[in-house]
Amino acid sequence: MKLKRRQIKRGRVEIIPMIDTIVILLIFYMSFSRFAEIERKANIKLPQSVAGDEFKKTPNQVIINMVDSDDVTVGGNRYKVDELPDLLRHMKAADPVLNSLILRGSRAMAYKDLSDFLKVCSKAGIADVTFATLEK
Repeated sequence: MKLKRRQIKRGRVEIIPMIDTIVILLIFYMSFSRFAEIERKANIKLPQSVAGDEFKKTPNQVIINMVDSDDVTVGGNRYKVDELPDLLRHMKAADPVLNSLILRGSRAMAYKDLSDFLKVCSKAGIADVTFATLEK
């Protein structure tokens, strides 16, 4: 009796779905990196520091760029220091985990402006403020 041999199908690598997946991932990472870059885009000359830790933003932190008390940028929008308490309270109400800010203050900023900013943070209930500096 003659038996029929089964034909073995060879595996194929489908390249089109792989390309689609890679393009989607590429678009995601490019757009995400663009949003992260916007927060650091302000032309601020940071103060220099001899000691400190590497800058790492966590999800429960907000980056604030400050040139002086009349020029504060949060999320790409400009504010004055007097407008920040309501904004920070609103952000904290929307995200209860928000407990920390990263201040990118200008090197030329007056101490009074920094003091006003810290008072605003205190009013909003945020006690953890990190100061971004350049390594010397």
